[in-house]
Amino acid sequence: MHPDTLAVHMGEEPLLAPSSLVPPIYQTSVFTFKDLYTAADVTGGVQEGYSYARIGQPNADMFAAAVAALEGGPAAAVAASGMGAILAALVAARDGRAVAAADEIYGGSVALLEGFLRPLGVSCLRFDAHHPESVPAEAGAVLVESASNPLGRLSDLSALATAAHRHGARLIVDNTFATPYLCRPLEHGADLVVHSVTKFLAGHGDVTLGVVTGERDLVRQSQTALVTFGATPDPFACWLALRGLRTFGVRMQRAVDNARGVAGFLAGRKEVLRVHHASLPGHGDHALAARFLSGEGPAILAFDLQDEAAAARFIERLEMIRYAPSLGDVSTIVLHPATTSHRQLERAEQQRLGILPGTIRLSLGIERLEDLLAELAHALD
Repeated sequence: MHPDTLAVHMGEEPLLAPSSLVPPIYQTSVFTFKDLYTAADVTGGVQEGYSYARIGQPNADMFAAAVAALEGGPAAAVAASGMGAILAALVAARDGRAVAAADEIYGGSVALLEGFLRPLGVSCLRFDAHHPESVPAEAGAVLVESASNPLGRLSDLSALATAAHRHGARLIVDNTFATPYLCRPLEHGADLVVHSVTKFLAGHGDVTLGVVTGERDLVRQSQTALVTFGATPDPFACWLALRGLRTFGVRMQRAVDNARGVAGFLAGRKEVLRVHHASLPGHGDHALAARFLSGEGPAILAFDLQDEAAAARFIERLEMIRYAPSLGDVSTIVLHPATTSHRQLERAEQQRLGILPGTIRLSLGIERLEDLLAELAHALD
């Protein structure tokens, strides 16, 4: 089935009563048993079932099944947040070895590596994902993004997987920006795929969740880490995420179309120094978009204004588009990466990665394109 159809129907079969069109919410923290032997078997993993919501619950399993189907993976585990998913994936994949992360990743991922894992004695390395040969040989887990935050840069996922596997490492791909609508990293050799479900998968700005999908044993280890850390999700958040996923296909098509239209518009504005979106023919990753993003750019773009003062004036003049430290909502959201998503980096490091004081990130929603262009023209004028 097409991913749009999978998004509507996957994850509902095993647990629904025959009369229920919409999956029910299992809003309970604990499950009961008729006898101690069944309880012992379920708790010990000998028999399938549920005992305690931190260990597992039906709504998480329904959502996990849906995401695994979308990504083409055999299994998935749901986390309380995207950062929880990344941490669990790294713990499962690294096998006691170093962690290597691409230079161009979300600032929160950098904070996890430098502020949490390194002080615990985990060797944390960085490399240039645009040069797969630079993957460190000592790495056990390699973390990259299918489209980088915030500039949407692309890398050769197949070559990165080959390089990681050559060293006996597992490749983890954060697919939050591209989503399985545009890219399925497991098909290009990735071992695990992570998402901030908070963004495009749930899509309505009312959920905080993450997910890990991929090879079954690695997902099982990720789930064990989540249970141990206490980073598993609550039932209602999983129910909301599955509900949001039902409209995933139509939301993403409109958002991707809007991003392409806005990128072309901004490229023609004299106030804009540069537009970062792989759909543009002159973009350095345009050819990679044809290989890994179905010929499209993500539903997110960035563009550079003259300086931070210009960025601040632009944002202040917006009326419909709102400023929020997130992305992937049904409404278009604007962000200033240097002072929010990548504030953990020194200014010199930001500029080395192409994040300038005047850089603005736009996450496109499902509004009509003509209204978005009028809003952007008003702010730029």
